Amino acid sequence: MPHVEPRPGRARSGLHRAMLRAHNSSWLLAAVGAVVGAGLAILFVAEPFGTHHGVLRGLAWHTSVRESRTILSSVLGIVLTTLSIALSLSVLVLQNTAGQYSPRLLRLFMGDLGSRILVPVFVATSVYCLVGVYAFGFVEDTGVAPRPALTLAMLLLVCCGAALVFQMTYTLKMVRAEQIVRRVRASSLEVAHELDRLRRGDSTAPAPEAGPSGTWRSISAPASGFVLDIEAGALLALAVAHGVSIHVSAAIGEPVVQGDSLGRVVSEGASPEEVERVARTVETTLLIGPWREPGRDLALGVQQLVDVATKALSPGINDPATAVESVDQLTILLCELSRLRQGPRVLADARGRPRVFLRALELRDYLVLATEQISRYGARETVVVLRLFRLAGELGLRVSEEPDRRAVREVLHQVWADTEEAQPGSSHLPLLRRYAEEVERAVERKEPLPPLPAPGF
Repeated sequence: MPHVEPRPGRARSGLHRAMLRAHNSSWLLAAVGAVVGAGLAILFVAEPFGTHHGVLRGLAWHTSVRESRTILSSVLGIVLTTLSIALSLSVLVLQNTAGQYSPRLLRLFMGDLGSRILVPVFVATSVYCLVGVYAFGFVEDTGVAPRPALTLAMLLLVCCGAALVFQMTYTLKMVRAEQIVRRVRASSLEVAHELDRLRRGDSTAPAPEAGPSGTWRSISAPASGFVLDIEAGALLALAVAHGVSIHVSAAIGEPVVQGDSLGRVVSEGASPEEVERVARTVETTLLIGPWREPGRDLALGVQQLVDVATKALSPGINDPATAVESVDQLTILLCELSRLRQGPRVLADARGRPRVFLRALELRDYLVLATEQISRYGARETVVVLRLFRLAGELGLRVSEEPDRRAVREVLHQVWADTEEAQPGSSHLPLLRRYAEEVERAVERKEPLPPLPAPGF
């Protein structure tokens, strides 16, 4: 078959990369604000448009050109001073968040709604004043006249004040531990539902376990970093066009090194040269980035909640209440994941023949990720141990496949083993053992969980 078929896939890959860079760019909104501010300054300062513009003429300030430049310079000074103070306070909040919770959470604040409003508004106002001062130098000074540009400058200054108040209020609300973990859980659920939507057309055929047969070539990592996304649709179109099977062994969020084998392209009839070309094309559909991104990486959200819990359990912070809040949000997240499809993806062609095989974490993998570190570092805190038992029990009541049920039992046993090792001779051990046994019995019988004992609140 002709090799021109994969080009749409490459185009989509390039567009996806561009969209991801734009979404994560900290300069895009600032650049947009600068362009808007410069455009408004040119429109409202230039004669005769600025003098005779009907919208602001009734509210226009009556001043001379010289006074107008002085006023715009004063507004510019106010805006720059206020922006420097706001950014200084934001840096302090980010430092406190990284130290108290986790550096992984900084991206939540850097891309939050408050910053996305504050920065472009302040940049637009600053550029407006700067360009306005320059543009007034080309306006003939006819004495006192209506200057709509000054009225617009005052309106922009009010917008800056409103944006500053909103950003400060929003940030102060977000630094609360409860708000942080709930936001992480909510964003993770959005990712989970989006991934489930993408799985609706997947095949139910299991992924092959045998080694490659026929003609095959390895898929190499095009760069070092983390797997951000895998364009399954582009891979399926490529596989159908060339009559091959594509197996990707790297999951989203996994670290890779340039040149590592990330899977293989297998064909029963194609020539080795064509299989080689397809393998190289597959590499262009694998999106590799320098750090993990939350857009498709569900495990990142789970890890962020785990980070908050383990950080709260460290001796320097010693905040079991925050750890408990994280475990509760993990419980909600995992229970919701139990309703969605997890595990490896298999995409088939129109005839139902599996063509693309993608690796992904199972529900039991997320359970281990959510409990292993917290169990190890929180084994001395009775309230954390009880909440971990409850997490496993809530999930155990919702899963039906035996591997997942076995994973729940293993987590219960592991949490108890960590607790017994961390609290030898503790007076709480009989209570914890009894509650763990009751939870395991309730999971086996599909009965309601026993109520939390008093130390679990």
